[in-house]
Amino acid sequence: MATLLAPTSVHLLPRGIIESLLRSNLGFFILLFGIPCGIYIIGWWAGDLFAWMRAPGLLELSDEGLRVGTTRLAWRNVKSIVENHHYDRLILRHRGGTYWLRLALWSDAEHLRHEVIGHVVAELLEGVSRQVAAGESVHFGPLILSDAGLTHKGRLMRWEDIESIRLQDEVDQAVATRELIIVAEGKPRKIDEAKVVNAPVLLAYLSDRLAG
Repeated sequence: MATLLAPTSVHLLPRGIIESLLRSNLGFFILLFGIPCGIYIIGWWAGDLFAWMRAPGLLELSDEGLRVGTTRLAWRNVKSIVENHHYDRLILRHRGGTYWLRLALWSDAEHLRHEVIGHVVAELLEGVSRQVAAGESVHFGPLILSDAGLTHKGRLMRWEDIESIRLQDEVDQAVATRELIIVAEGKPRKIDEAKVVNAPVLLAYLSDRLAG
């Protein structure tokens, strides 16, 4: 990858190291085996590579919203958030459309993730609590929240029957996911967190409800 990208002024390794490797006894084998692998990897991750090359140099967070280059997003306008662990992204749906925040492009990605999720939860949680208290049902992808409990695939799990709720990371054939595991009446149910719209908001509500 470093050899292929060097002519484009993207330096994954210092130019001197690349030249030394190609002139060494291993140079032929690097060209024979390494370059096809590099082409494959670049092609597979081309989207992330181009996103990195085009990413603005500054991201700003405040109590009012998020600013990335010329893009501005107010927290009050965010309607939903979905976390995609495999691609390390937060998908923010707002009044003007959808913004994909690639966490890996920025330093201290975990802190960035925590801050963005915290602001979105703070904006949406009160509204969810108000809807449930008014007797309304709130949809979170495959889960439906109501004052009676949680409904999944048409089956209601009443609050008194829910024993535990936790998140668990899974890796299957190099695909990383996070599962929301709900144990009710001794039976665990696994739901892919990426399919649960506003999962952090749901978890915050459930933590308060079950703790109380």
